[in-house]
Amino acid sequence: MLEQEYFGNSILRWIVAAAIVLGAAVFGGLCVKLLKALVQKMGSQLTRLIVEGTSVPITLLVSVFGIRIASESLVLPSKLVYWVTSGTTLLIAIIITWLGVCVYDALHKGVFEPYARRPESPIELHLFVVLRTLVHVVVWAVGIATGLNSIGFEVTAILAGLGIGGVALALASQDTVANIFGGVIVLTQRPFKVGERVEVAGVNGWVQHIGLRNTIIRNWYGRLVLVPNKKFTDSIVTNIDSQSCYYFEVRPRLDAWTRPEQVEQAIQILRDIVNDIELLDKGSWVMLDKIAQGYLELEFWFSVSRWSPQEQDRFSDEYQKICLAKTQVNLEILRRFEAAGLRLALPLEVKWEVHSEPGGPWRTPPMAQAEPKRASGTLP
Repeated sequence: MLEQEYFGNSILRWIVAAAIVLGAAVFGGLCVKLLKALVQKMGSQLTRLIVEGTSVPITLLVSVFGIRIASESLVLPSKLVYWVTSGTTLLIAIIITWLGVCVYDALHKGVFEPYARRPESPIELHLFVVLRTLVHVVVWAVGIATGLNSIGFEVTAILAGLGIGGVALALASQDTVANIFGGVIVLTQRPFKVGERVEVAGVNGWVQHIGLRNTIIRNWYGRLVLVPNKKFTDSIVTNIDSQSCYYFEVRPRLDAWTRPEQVEQAIQILRDIVNDIELLDKGSWVMLDKIAQGYLELEFWFSVSRWSPQEQDRFSDEYQKICLAKTQVNLEILRRFEAAGLRLALPLEVKWEVHSEPGGPWRTPPMAQAEPKRASGTLP
């Protein structure tokens, strides 16, 4: 009975071929289990990730080898032998390529990601994500080209055609290429990080995500703005959060009748305000900058310490902290100047007199009056 033939092979041969295929699949599964047991004893996290990632490709690879051996044990038509041989050869090349990709993914997950997540790491995680995509594309392209070449396809002609099409595609997508190039520059040079406030191409806000083509920035209104990455290569980029503190300038204008000793008192008051307000850094710059018509102008610089996430219970963000500090400074200036009898200069009221003449209307030069007039005298 076992000698009875079907399609040119006895039943015994078919049983042996099926047993070879089944045995190869079982052997592949046993190999994977053995590798996992060895890795468990070794205790290596990276090796464990590699074995877990490659378990399915290894089982399939052994099974395909079993199919190849089983087909050779049978008497088959030459045309069918060719297709089986070519198909298994192509499958082996694809599975080996898959194995290579799985090994790289394990390295990415076990080595590159933990390295990029360190606070002191000089490389952003997004760069490794881009690198992973490029490695996948290159490995799969090489693997498939090798498999097609091994079964007799003219890969060089295909590549030549793809090259011509690639040139045409590149010319049609210059903006996309420029954005990708800009993304690579941002990820490698790291002019800013996710979470930092930047200003580029008229957009001012906090970086939410750095992609290969676009970068997402949340502006002051809470809106998400997609900025093409090429803007970071052809525009001025300001990393606002790169500063250690926030600097601000106030220019109080004193009344023109203020005496020199009162000006010195005003300068000392401004210095004392810096020392008394908790939110301010203790460094400041104060000087008498201008003696102008109708006022004396002081130049006063102060700085607010940079906001940190640890201060979120007191200030929701840097803007709230800055607003509170500026309000405290301005109110203290008003209070302390008033207590010291220092008068701020009043704005000048400009009046025009318009006359009608036969030759047409004309205006007299503007007359400026300071109001109200001081009790001790008036301006000449």
